[in-house]
Amino acid sequence: MGLMKKMPKIMVVDDEAVITLQLEERLTRMGYEVVGSASSGEEAVDMARCLRPDLILMDIVMPGKLDGIEAAELIKAEMDISVIFLTAYADDKIVKRAKSVEPLGYIVKPFRETELQAMIEVALYKKEMERKLQASELRYRTLFESCPIGVGLVTKEGKILECNDVMLQMTGYSGAELLQVNLRDSYQNPEEHALLLKRLQTDGCVSNFEVGLKRKDGTPYYASLTITPFTLDGKEVLLTVALDITERKLANHERRSLLKELEVKNTELERFTYTVSHDLGAPLLSIQGFANILREDLEHADKKNVETDLTWIEKSAAKMATLLNDTLQLSRIGRVTNPPEDVPFADIVKEALEQTTEQLKRSDVEITVADALPAVHVDRMRIAEVLVNLITNSTNYMGEQSHPEIEIGVRADGEETVFFVKDTGKGIDKSQHEKVFELFYKEDESSKGTGAGLAIVKRIIEVHGGRIWIESETGKGCTVCFTLPLS
Repeated sequence: MGLMKKMPKIMVVDDEAVITLQLEERLTRMGYEVVGSASSGEEAVDMARCLRPDLILMDIVMPGKLDGIEAAELIKAEMDISVIFLTAYADDKIVKRAKSVEPLGYIVKPFRETELQAMIEVALYKKEMERKLQASELRYRTLFESCPIGVGLVTKEGKILECNDVMLQMTGYSGAELLQVNLRDSYQNPEEHALLLKRLQTDGCVSNFEVGLKRKDGTPYYASLTITPFTLDGKEVLLTVALDITERKLANHERRSLLKELEVKNTELERFTYTVSHDLGAPLLSIQGFANILREDLEHADKKNVETDLTWIEKSAAKMATLLNDTLQLSRIGRVTNPPEDVPFADIVKEALEQTTEQLKRSDVEITVADALPAVHVDRMRIAEVLVNLITNSTNYMGEQSHPEIEIGVRADGEETVFFVKDTGKGIDKSQHEKVFELFYKEDESSKGTGAGLAIVKRIIEVHGGRIWIESETGKGCTVCFTLPLS
């Protein structure tokens, strides 16, 4: 249930009881709350102190020591309550006196009800706008004075009209002194001032414009200026915000070095954490799978198969150790760990299929490998990781199929040789083709893995100077294409 709108509170002041009664009835009918009525200026002042209405309808000519205008002056000075004057007299002298009180309205009796309501609504609106304006000015003044950076109002000619204490501290001048200074003379390099004016003329405003300036005693310092033109009292002035960046400038080289070092370390940490957690999954699965097979073979006392199982487990464990070591090196140096070598792509495919044997058996996926695969000049181990990731992704996103298939092949696109891993799975919507390569991105949050696999694949391909992309539609399978340097 919404909040009820507050009814404006109005007080009526008139020495004629009939008029007062009529006003109260009309105001109530219009939806206003009449909080009280007075018949003299003195009574009106006392009643206003107690009731604090939003608005007073005040007759001008009344008996007693105070007429309506005098009572309105006292009320406005003491309580800042606005008044609409009601009178049967409209001569220039009365109007001139009434204007000195700055009333929100002036209605001559007799008046129509619609005229009265319109005047009240306008008066209440003006009063609310005045209140908001005062609050806005207070906020502006508070912000201006308490702002932790230099703020000033400056003419286009460079004369300061007003500034806060931070601006004074920054320049080394007192308030009176700075008002006599032309900012053009405080630039270390006059060409920077000319460029600033040109930028203002071209762009209309300036943001984070770094300049060299001089303090009162001639000491150089640096500031970042943000300047916005606006109109004040009919004249265009420049709102100038100045941030002292002297320390930052002087330590700029060191800061850049520290930031670069921090960026490198963050990248290393990111690569280490997510690459290790993702890429070690395949050998762990192999160890897990052959451990189960080993248990069965031990139960049947099949020594030959036990030896085979142990061999596979040892190979997977060794592979896992190698992956861990290589990943640590990759995170440190940010490039391919092993020197590139000429190797038949078919050999790399064979290694990847060996690493994914158990998973492919469980998924009942049929693998097809092209016969004529070229040799490539790559880090053999890293490209095997690429294929393991792509094969694993394909098996994880096959959906419900009776005969899932994966094809590993190559094709010629013009003069470019393109390798691909193609599956008959669920496919990927075109809108997701770029997103799937983002770190942590997972099209299906319930799927396995961290979502780092394709990001890792993309990084490895790009380190080799290649590129990678998706060709797929929802429900029509997915083809991951990539290029590599040939032997």
